[in-house]
Amino acid sequence: MKTGSEKTRDLILAAALKEFAESGFDRTTMDAIAVRAGVAKGSIYYHFPSKDELWGALFHSRAGRLAELTRAVTGDDGADLVGVLRAWVDYFWAERDFLELLLSEAWRNQEREALVAELLYRVIEPVLPLLGGESNGELWGYALFGAIAVPALHAMKSNNPRKMLDPLIERLAPLFAR
Repeated sequence: MKTGSEKTRDLILAAALKEFAESGFDRTTMDAIAVRAGVAKGSIYYHFPSKDELWGALFHSRAGRLAELTRAVTGDDGADLVGVLRAWVDYFWAERDFLELLLSEAWRNQEREALVAELLYRVIEPVLPLLGGESNGELWGYALFGAIAVPALHAMKSNNPRKMLDPLIERLAPLFAR
């Protein structure tokens, strides 16, 4: 069971995600996050000394969950790529704001870019043995991630059902698989 402090931290992260997704990192204020979270601004600074640290914690939390999910799907016996892509799309569907933030804001400065690159590598690393790019598997992993993340966001923004991506997954996986 979570403590009050952990619950407050989770509220702040959820509010920050919404604010960053709606307003962008630069236009988001700690005041706006506090109002959305329903906490005093001091509570935010207690948990996160700066907006940059809040951003980092948010990315560690969300990308960390995606990395854990990827590892669970690949497991010790190595899942097929179709299963991984379905899991990614399901995660994106549940975490639309994070996906939108990742694709729109994560590449705007060197510090955030380095953090995102590190976290995305944790997501694609379990998939590398399944990919066909022997000489540069990491690049193949990023290509695969983008090839599914961008259409997923487009489908969501177009109010299409999640299942519309299944044919894409079925056709995309063999292009990347060993």
